[in-house]
Amino acid sequence: MGKKLNRTAGKTRIETLQNQRKERIAKAGLLLERWGQQERVPVSDENELSEIDPDFIEDQMTAEVLSSLTAEQMRIVRQHWSAGHSAAEIAEMEEQPRNEIRQILGFVVEQVADKVLK
Repeated sequence: MGKKLNRTAGKTRIETLQNQRKERIAKAGLLLERWGQQERVPVSDENELSEIDPDFIEDQMTAEVLSSLTAEQMRIVRQHWSAGHSAAEIAEMEEQPRNEIRQILGFVVEQVADKVLK
């Protein structure tokens, strides 16, 4: 009975960690969407977020993560989240394999999840 209980507890822990990771990845995607919208439509002075607002802090941290990307990665990020192009469209424009573009986009999401949503 003890072994079965340990296995069940182990499975539960793994599932919990996987669910937390999925939530962080989804939230990172939303932060990147918000960043992309700000790139398209500059924020007016009236609607600026306060420095103590969690959204402002998350947006600042997201911008910091993105500033550490290479020029090529940043171009791909802008094409995806600011211009709204799919990975396939970007791959065609950049003349790179679609899988490579997806890997870059996934890497960026992981970076935002790890560094902004600790």
